[in-house]
Amino acid sequence: MLTLLKLRVQFLEKQTQTIGKEELWHRICTMAEGLGFAHWGCTPVRTLAGSREECRYFEAREMGHFGKMEYLKKNVEKRMDPALLLPGARSIIVFLAPFASKEGACIAPQGLKYSEFALGKDYHQVIRDKLYRIAELIEEACMEKKSCRVFTDSAPVMERAWAVRAGLGFIGKNNFLISPKAGIKNFIGVIITKSELPYSDKEVENGCGQCTRCLDACSRKALYAPYKVDASKCLSYKTIEEHGEGADNGRTEKGAEKWVFGCDDCMNACPWNRFNKPGWEEFSSNRDLLKQCSGEFWANLTEEEFRRIFKDSPLFRAGLEKMKNNVSR
Repeated sequence: MLTLLKLRVQFLEKQTQTIGKEELWHRICTMAEGLGFAHWGCTPVRTLAGSREECRYFEAREMGHFGKMEYLKKNVEKRMDPALLLPGARSIIVFLAPFASKEGACIAPQGLKYSEFALGKDYHQVIRDKLYRIAELIEEACMEKKSCRVFTDSAPVMERAWAVRAGLGFIGKNNFLISPKAGIKNFIGVIITKSELPYSDKEVENGCGQCTRCLDACSRKALYAPYKVDASKCLSYKTIEEHGEGADNGRTEKGAEKWVFGCDDCMNACPWNRFNKPGWEEFSSNRDLLKQCSGEFWANLTEEEFRRIFKDSPLFRAGLEKMKNNVSR
């Protein structure tokens, strides 16, 4: 009986330690700032059924614009309803992690170009590690384990749609999220939680105006109209996702330079780049290495060496054979 009473007292003591949503949000913001996120916001969990995002998603799928990315055709219900990813979820917190650098993309000998987002450690793990720390803060404050789930571009989550609803920015004509506070070169991280938090009450007005620089910059016309992209023609898709017959060499009409992993052309053309925040050091830690990754380097690289050198890099997603093909074609 005494043990039960002690447990009851301990339970009540813990209950008094819980904090209000305003205080919890303050702590989340403080940690997010300390971890280096450029911007963050929160929006209530809701379905995207019938939204403009759902309409565009289904249109792209029906038109074959996903190419061979079969994962985009799966778990559509979860993409449109985040409550299916975490039963009881009430809030979606969205974070922007900057990756912009003053030097831009990396150009190696023979004009081999590596996208700016791929010059360091794999952003999935870097961002997730930081989001887990925030999720742990939330769970401890609310005293409920497994009440949060963390996502970074590796699960059926419509990150850009939720970023818009969280008041972080607008979707540009190139289909990227554009933040008036943090520019265009940001990764997006998401925490879905059962906790109720203060929500953003205003979406950012679209700031593209009459500008079409991103469409003009797309050498393969993957951006074939404002807000419409055929990913199967995109150089990022061609140099990362597409394997087998039809794989592209990444060369543009501009001359000798060619993208061998990713493509930044439409992003670089955007005037909102002037608002970019300095990228995290983790996202450029391999720049000096990649500057030396010439055609000869790739031709002589073994599978074992590739795994050792690039196991924590975005380049690992393409694989050695794909990288060799991109370089040699």
